[in-house]
Amino acid sequence: MSSTSVALSGLAGGVGGLLTAWPAYRFSVPWGEPSRTACAGCGSGITSWVRLKHRCAGCGTASAVHPVWTALAGAAAFALLAWALPVSFLLLACLFVAAMGVLMSVVDLKVQRLPDPLMLVTFVGTAVLLTLHAVATGTWPEYARGWLGGLALLLAYLVFAVLPGAPMGLGDVKLAGVLGLVLGYLGWPAVVFGAILPFLVNAPFAVVALIRRGRKARSPFGPALLLGWLAAVVLAAHQ
Repeated sequence: MSSTSVALSGLAGGVGGLLTAWPAYRFSVPWGEPSRTACAGCGSGITSWVRLKHRCAGCGTASAVHPVWTALAGAAAFALLAWALPVSFLLLACLFVAAMGVLMSVVDLKVQRLPDPLMLVTFVGTAVLLTLHAVATGTWPEYARGWLGGLALLLAYLVFAVLPGAPMGLGDVKLAGVLGLVLGYLGWPAVVFGAILPFLVNAPFAVVALIRRGRKARSPFGPALLLGWLAAVVLAAHQ
């Protein structure tokens, strides 16, 4: 893709990331609770899902993360994917995963959970875009391999998640399965990269958590999964 297209993709990712901070704040609640409908500081009602300011107008309580950081994350991910992949429904699927990934990463960092509604939207959107790519290009064997790759990562991470002391939950298992759809489409080497790289990404953070909070400490694994997926996509695209 041309440098102009990469720059435009990065700009789109930045705008999307900028709009992510507020929904992330609303979704950053403990497991089993509905999305946030009131400010955590003063209790004033919240109805909008789109907002650029990251502090409550009434009490100044900050949202989950400053929008600058989500904008930078979205811009970097979109630009990298646009550089690695040609324009296609496959690229759109990857961009969609990246956009949802920024949102889910913030939530996971704040409350260590990956909400099922976000996971369902990510799965359905990715599956639809990959299906459209198969229809447009006739790559049905790769499409079938995508579903096998998703199933393989889902089962592999499920086995690991049930082991004593595993650094992940069922939300991470579901996310691994969704990410495996794209990786499988790209090839089995991408699936292997996507399975291994998240552990390498997470290792430094796990060590810090272990030092600070002891053996029972857990660090959110979702961001590592998504960063490992991004690296695996880029590596597979340039093999």
